[in-house]
Amino acid sequence: MGGSEDGPGNRLLAALCTALPMTLMSLASCVSYAHLMESNKRPISVALLSSSSFFSAGMASWSHNMCSHCPFLMTCPDITFSLFLQAGLSHVHSPARAMLSIHLSGVLLGGVFWLLGFFRIMAALRYLPYPVVAGFLAMIGAAVTKAAFNLLLVGPTTCRLVSIPVAMFFGMTVLILKTRGTRTSVSAPALIMLLLGGFYGTVWLTGKSQADLAQEGWVSPPSGQSEPLEIFTLLYESFLNFRNVESFHGLLTEIWSITPGLETLLLLVVPSIMRALTIIAIESAYADEPYSVDQEMQWLGLATLAGAAVGGVPMNATSAMTDLTKEGVRGDRVAAKRTAQIVSLLHLCMWGSGFPLVDYLPRFLLAGLLMQMGGGMLWDWGWQVTGRVQWSGMVVIWAMVATSLLSDTFKGVLLGVVLALISLIMRFSKLEVLKYHVSGVHFRSGQLYSQTQRAVLKKYGDTTEIVGLTGFVFEGVAISLAVYLKQTLRTATELERLIVDCASCQGINDSAMSHLAKVAQDCQEKHIQLIFCSLSPFDEALVRSWALDAHGCRIMGSITEALSTAERETLKEVEPVKPTQRQSDEKVMMRALAKWLGEATAQELRGHGFFHEVGMNQEISTQDLVMEKLFIAIPGFSDVQMEVQTGTQNRPAMLLRTCSGAVCPAEALIGSHCRGNWVAAGRSVGLLIHDVKLLKEQPKVLAALQSAALHQQLLQSDQLSAMYTLSKGGGWRGVTLDATTNLRTSRALGDFGPRRRKSYSKRASFLRASSGQQDPLSQLELDTGVSSKSLRERHASSDADIAVAAVLDFQRFNSISGTPSLDLDMEAAQEAESTNVMLNRYSVSANLNQLRSVGTLGDLDFESEFADLDSPEKKEAIIEIGDAPK
Repeated sequence: MGGSEDGPGNRLLAALCTALPMTLMSLASCVSYAHLMESNKRPISVALLSSSSFFSAGMASWSHNMCSHCPFLMTCPDITFSLFLQAGLSHVHSPARAMLSIHLSGVLLGGVFWLLGFFRIMAALRYLPYPVVAGFLAMIGAAVTKAAFNLLLVGPTTCRLVSIPVAMFFGMTVLILKTRGTRTSVSAPALIMLLLGGFYGTVWLTGKSQADLAQEGWVSPPSGQSEPLEIFTLLYESFLNFRNVESFHGLLTEIWSITPGLETLLLLVVPSIMRALTIIAIESAYADEPYSVDQEMQWLGLATLAGAAVGGVPMNATSAMTDLTKEGVRGDRVAAKRTAQIVSLLHLCMWGSGFPLVDYLPRFLLAGLLMQMGGGMLWDWGWQVTGRVQWSGMVVIWAMVATSLLSDTFKGVLLGVVLALISLIMRFSKLEVLKYHVSGVHFRSGQLYSQTQRAVLKKYGDTTEIVGLTGFVFEGVAISLAVYLKQTLRTATELERLIVDCASCQGINDSAMSHLAKVAQDCQEKHIQLIFCSLSPFDEALVRSWALDAHGCRIMGSITEALSTAERETLKEVEPVKPTQRQSDEKVMMRALAKWLGEATAQELRGHGFFHEVGMNQEISTQDLVMEKLFIAIPGFSDVQMEVQTGTQNRPAMLLRTCSGAVCPAEALIGSHCRGNWVAAGRSVGLLIHDVKLLKEQPKVLAALQSAALHQQLLQSDQLSAMYTLSKGGGWRGVTLDATTNLRTSRALGDFGPRRRKSYSKRASFLRASSGQQDPLSQLELDTGVSSKSLRERHASSDADIAVAAVLDFQRFNSISGTPSLDLDMEAAQEAESTNVMLNRYSVSANLNQLRSVGTLGDLDFESEFADLDSPEKKEAIIEIGDAPK
């Protein structure tokens, strides 16, 4: 029946067939919840509450459907709303004031819903922990089930022996059919008709009157013909009472007597959660197109407010009725509107007729409806969530349920709020903020150093340690971070500089700075320099406001700048000799080029090009362009770096910086586009070849250049690999460490992060192919070409036991093959110290920021280099970079 082909008659028939069972279900629910609100003998009668519910349901079915973005939305009485109204009647002692109190509570509920939508606080409700939300709903289900038994226990013993099993049969049958796939909106009306037919068939056979049934406890005592307008006359009587009050103090007393108390106001959390969950469920499952749930909350809040102001009893949207409407009209929006109008008309007709429906519905049927609804919530949110929450969540849920049953709903809600706050504090305090922790031995700036300088940094690199942060650093996590940093200060005996990298940090608040200030004081006492780098403008202003510079703390712009400064200070501390100025003549430059590429290659290249000097920050090649010119930077006379643009909001990433010669760009040798920009970091001299195609006629020259180009491309790959390894730090996989910090800080990591770290013995082990084993390529079978043994052994382990993301072991920092050369790289990889360390063989650290304040090494001349720092000649081999001439 969907689409424009349906005529008005067919649409009306579909709407009528869909509206009848929903109306029957809604009317029965109105009477059941009227008994629920009257269960504590309030001054207002069940008949009057039912009449008010009929009128309110009729108004709400039409108004909510008109205000909603979903054309299939339907309403019905709600358990949480009824309990909120019941709590508001606890201190009222007259029918007139009770009716006014119901209207006031309904208006207050609608106003809260409107405010939640207007200020877009729907998302805030989602911050409640899932076990607490489940506990709220399971607690309501338990309270309704308890009310159902209270309704059955008021009659004679004979009636109770029959009514209780029948009510339980009704509720359990509906729940069992629900688990089998039958909708409650279908099974419940069918069982209602079946039980009513069987009950009154038995009454007709026995010849009992309605008075006999009431006397035996099967139905409620006769309430008589109710007046539909009584719900309005009582309101008018209440206003007359306010008008007759003479003093202002007396008026305030009268208003205070009908105002909901603090316990009732606290219960607003429960219907707000129920309304939010219902709106989100309807939008995601039954809406033709997505819409804002905040706007839906706002408009439905207005409809609830208006309906409560007129009728008194607020109604809630229901996903079950909405699903039945969409299925019954087969997605026809016009027929869905007709269905809402018919449901509204039938409720108003029942209200206008004054028919005492409450007198004809047996107690076991009303209690069965309560058991079905309350038991369904208790089953869904108290038992079926077992597979979705941890044991601690189940403890929270059933603690709230037990508290509400043994005491009252207010204390159950209060317990849920307290548990929610405690859960949020504990979870936030366990957030992972440590991304990586490495030392200067394996993590350095992008500067390519000589053999002797690398040996110095290898020996004294552990005087510098770098800690990378991630996430937002606030109260809870700041405590764990401060404890970790203090333990680092105690265990690192050679530490002189502690660099805190905040590039991935989302922010720092005042409470976190109070803990970091204590770390700065400890650093000052131990004569360790604390350096913050890559701070955001707001965080930098916050750090400066704490005056940490008084404790020797420094702030730098980037991790590259901090590392470069630390490396230069380390080299200075080894009593270097003063450098000498290199002569910039053609013969000296040719000797440097010949030493790098060979005498014959240098002469051939000189014949195809000429020496050219570029200034600082001048571009040599452009990213994404195919360059026809080639700039060969002369070793010792140039300082060039390779930069790659990583995004419009990021500064270029520096992949390589060298003074030892470079082919700029290497892609020009194969006619490919440049992967980055080559930029002169300082005054640089190179051999400029205008047409690179001329080199293809010189195979030996081209081979030498390609060998050097391949080496520098490998260095760039090393840096990218190192950056990737560091980026894996943080999150559920843990922290990235290096071979130095891994062994020393393992105990501190045991309690750091969202879950307790396991032993390193269970972590995966990655063995390098060159770790003293036979060449894997030699193990290939000659007949199949398939290796009889895996090229890389990997021991299986559970990811949940990985304590750190990776352990850096950058051997190339310490090898003798760090400069581009035609010689074969004979680096001997060291054996892993243990089988539970994840090794990374790559060598150059990650550098996302441009290098600053570094002297030009191309202006320096070195007589010799020594790898052995303990030799007498070591002081004459170390170069003081900081005193290099500009």
